[in-house]
Amino acid sequence: MVAAPQWARAEPLCDQNWDGANLIVQIGERKKDDTPLEPYDPKQPMKPYEFAGARYHLGQKGKVYRAVGKFQNREEGDAAWKHVYSEMTHLYTGAYPPFLTNPGAYLVTDLATCKINRKNPIIDPASWIMEKDNVLLVGAQTECKKGQFTKTITVVSCDGMKNLMTDSVKVPCDMGRVNSCIYPVVPGVVAFEHSYSAPAQGTQVRLRVYDIARKKRLHSIDAGHDGGPETELMSVQDIDEDGIPEIVRTVAGTGERTSVLKWSKGKFSEVKAP
Repeated sequence: MVAAPQWARAEPLCDQNWDGANLIVQIGERKKDDTPLEPYDPKQPMKPYEFAGARYHLGQKGKVYRAVGKFQNREEGDAAWKHVYSEMTHLYTGAYPPFLTNPGAYLVTDLATCKINRKNPIIDPASWIMEKDNVLLVGAQTECKKGQFTKTITVVSCDGMKNLMTDSVKVPCDMGRVNSCIYPVVPGVVAFEHSYSAPAQGTQVRLRVYDIARKKRLHSIDAGHDGGPETELMSVQDIDEDGIPEIVRTVAGTGERTSVLKWSKGKFSEVKAP
């Protein structure tokens, strides 16, 4: 059997930690050196932390920014800024007063070759931007409106201007944030998985598989994980370790596989569950 391309063996990338859409209270900056960065501690959200400007679309390369908090709406951010300005004056100097800002989308890819163009209106609201297969994948989540919000992943041409296609899911506001994972299948084919949950409502999973080159959706699978020992779980995993992931359903209580979809001849087809 011919080995799969090495790039396809990468672990799935999930966006729960790519928080570029958050507002922060910036309290300082310094030149980047070998000093370890102070990480953000979600248990102490008002404790100062640092991040590299080069990893954010609006940050400057060669600089490290010092900040307090991560806020999803302007009201929370404004309240935190006022608190830092009046009650936490030891964190900043008069030459660098705190201010509320957004560092821009998190840049997932270290060495990108495609252009990120702010003339494209999807860029500034983005939470993260990833380069894959000579295109940009741009993730964003809207604010709550009329009881729901929308999570999107847009595929953008390498020049940064042409939106090739958009994958989206609409979710009730009480579900909170949606976690999206990206699974490379084979060159030019990618799977997007969106999951969200709320107390007493279980977890909902939306899986979409696209041929990016042809701008075509190949598969669309929805699954509900409502709990209990007999719940059927859907996951994407490389069970045969050939570098190409399979779509697998298992029984929650036993882990028994009930179905396996394997990539073959340009599509996912069901095979006997091993």
